[in-house]
Amino acid sequence: MSKQQVTEFSKLIEESKIEDIREEVNLVLEGQYKYAYEAMMDAYNAGLFVGLVGPVGCGKTALCRKFAYDLNQEFYWVTFSDLVRPSTLIGSFDPTLVFKFGFSPDSYIPGPFSLAALKGGVFLANELNRGDEYVLNSMLDTMEERRLYIPQLKTWLRAKDKFYVIAAMNPAELRGTRKLPSAIKDRIKVWIHLGYPPKSLEQKIMVANCPEYQLSALTQEKIIEIMTQCRQDHAVERPPSLRTSIGLARFVSQRAQRLNIQVDNKLIAESARLILQDSIELRPGTDAEQFIKNILTKVIGVS
Repeated sequence: MSKQQVTEFSKLIEESKIEDIREEVNLVLEGQYKYAYEAMMDAYNAGLFVGLVGPVGCGKTALCRKFAYDLNQEFYWVTFSDLVRPSTLIGSFDPTLVFKFGFSPDSYIPGPFSLAALKGGVFLANELNRGDEYVLNSMLDTMEERRLYIPQLKTWLRAKDKFYVIAAMNPAELRGTRKLPSAIKDRIKVWIHLGYPPKSLEQKIMVANCPEYQLSALTQEKIIEIMTQCRQDHAVERPPSLRTSIGLARFVSQRAQRLNIQVDNKLIAESARLILQDSIELRPGTDAEQFIKNILTKVIGVS
């Protein structure tokens, strides 16, 4: 990489740097979200950690972001999988810095869990029940005793009083999830179950996330009905998320603008085929193309 490229990249970093990861979330705080938000606040004030359980894309992460934003606390998270190790959460030494500073705090790069504990932030353990038990156990002492052990430094540190953990999980029957270890489960005292919102609320969420587009109420209802029919069909293993309905609304609007036409059923069907194909997961043996055609024919009479 040339010196000019390095300078250009450094400039891009400075221009694009996010100083504060917290952001205001465009969440419609009604129905189950209002109930969950209020329960989370009560749990926080009582010093109890929360577990959010719900299907993929039902708004768990957005709810957690709003919660942290409203508390005016820093927000950290890790999405758990088989690839996440204890060092992902706690931190590790940077080999290049070790040469300069040795095995000291100056060469140690803390993980998001450590930063949340030491700064008094909100830590989201996203998809917690996809994580390995060995990894989850690295959080036990901090969640129970509010003290953090960094094995590489052989040091115990005190977590700030405002440090807070939210665990977001998919339902246990979903593929790829594990049974949550009893030790972790015991440290989560408040359990909130979410589902996909009713049609009227999802419509409000969709409109709130497409402020620059003007879709008719009828078009909005058709998009939501397509999502609802997909979610209710037994052939669907992973249903379309709220992001899918928002994405379809935005795509339909943008395509209509480009073509300078009114949104009609044909345009909705064309757009839905492009959006839904890989936004849902069907049971083995189910033909995705035919499934989508059947749903569209049922809802709008066009496939």
